[in-house]
Amino acid sequence: MSTHRLQCETELDGDVSVLHVDDEPDFARLVATKLEEAADRLSVEWVTDPGVVPDRVATGEIDCVLTDYAMGEQTGIALLKTLREVSPELPVIMLTDTGSEAIASDAISAGVSDYMLKTRLEDRYPLLASTILTHVDRRRATIAARNTARQLEEITDHSDAALFLFEFDWQTLVFINDRYATIFGQPVETLRAEPTAFLDRVHPADVDELTAAMQRVSEGARAEVVYRVGDDPVTWVESVAKPVFDEHGEVYRIAGYSRDISERVVRENELREQNERLERFASIVSHDLRNPLSVAKGYLGLVREAIGDDGTLADHLETVGRALERMERLISDMLTLAREGQDVTDPAPVSLGAVVRSSWASIDQQGATLVVDVDGAVVVADEIRLAQVFENLFRNSVEHGSTSSRTQSDDAVEHGGSAITIRVGLLDDDTGIYVENDGEPIPEAYRGRIFESGFTTNKDGTGFGTAIIGRIVRAHGWSISLADGADVRFEIRGMAFVGES
Repeated sequence: MSTHRLQCETELDGDVSVLHVDDEPDFARLVATKLEEAADRLSVEWVTDPGVVPDRVATGEIDCVLTDYAMGEQTGIALLKTLREVSPELPVIMLTDTGSEAIASDAISAGVSDYMLKTRLEDRYPLLASTILTHVDRRRATIAARNTARQLEEITDHSDAALFLFEFDWQTLVFINDRYATIFGQPVETLRAEPTAFLDRVHPADVDELTAAMQRVSEGARAEVVYRVGDDPVTWVESVAKPVFDEHGEVYRIAGYSRDISERVVRENELREQNERLERFASIVSHDLRNPLSVAKGYLGLVREAIGDDGTLADHLETVGRALERMERLISDMLTLAREGQDVTDPAPVSLGAVVRSSWASIDQQGATLVVDVDGAVVVADEIRLAQVFENLFRNSVEHGSTSSRTQSDDAVEHGGSAITIRVGLLDDDTGIYVENDGEPIPEAYRGRIFESGFTTNKDGTGFGTAIIGRIVRAHGWSISLADGADVRFEIRGMAFVGES
């Protein structure tokens, strides 16, 4: 193997197919052999008839043509002109018997890629091989860059964001798509001429925050910032930028996007105002309704003390008392429902067993039995709101599930008999928990409405208990469903377990 052979480490884009045309077959065969010895990447075929070359090139299988200048009735210049019509960018290298300046000038005018004297080839095949590879790799790189640019344009033209690429100091714009003009109300040409011209469109009150974010990215940190652009009307813009590092770990470019988020900001403001109105309403309900309710309950107690156990009147007062208790519970559930829409923002590890038992202790159990099979499990949650889930599930189970049990034997309940059994356990696939009871099944017609606000089958219920459960569960990012089966079984999925307590 020749010591002049090019090393494989210099390969860029794979094998290179060369077509050598010369009317001397022995010479054509010699050139093909020498070139393949000089470079592993080269595969050389040769022909003696220039007339077949254009059709061969038209197949797209040839990367470079090596042609003699003088070939009987046709010259290499004539062949070159024909090839330029077939493939304008194909590398064509011409071999000549003379160093005539006129021939060189004609070849250059016709678009030759390079030329070399045949008389000097004997010890220059490695140079010729290197020349071929250089021209082919350059052409391939140009085509690849063109294709990449076209694909990038296709992508960015359909993007709703302004995509950008700056040099590390924001003083040179490398790329920006046309969406910039729509968002910033400034021509792209203005930004190309002055890369920081976009700051002129930023609301004066937001410029300092934006420039500080730009500085953080230049120093190597990712930045995300929301600011206003223009006025009357103002456009809310979200920009995200990330540093691009070189092989030495230095920031040399900044890539990112900016997009119009005005509609999102409007929705968020409307939601915020709605929540504020809801909170004000909840406060009014809490204060203006609970105060007179407390007064009514207080005087009811005084009347009860005054009349003692006077039969009919005492029964009437008992009815009033139940009505007042239901009103108080209705107010409490309404307040909870109004305040349980927001997401959980600060969850922490919670012992499931502990929160289940504390929730059970806070309700009227009515003789029901609790079985806990979650001891040791720790879930990431808001403990207070998770306790509300269990309290409402337990209360719902006791109030609805025990109705059939009561028909069995009032004496059983009175003497400690268990109305229903409630069980809390882990799902088999470890994605969450279940809460089930063996009480009266939920009728099929009601199952689809179970989590609706205000829906209840209990004349003394508020209809808000399961709605509160659903809201708290969704606020955690979990899901809840009613499982099929003879027992009433609620399944909560999506929980993140972190270990054992």
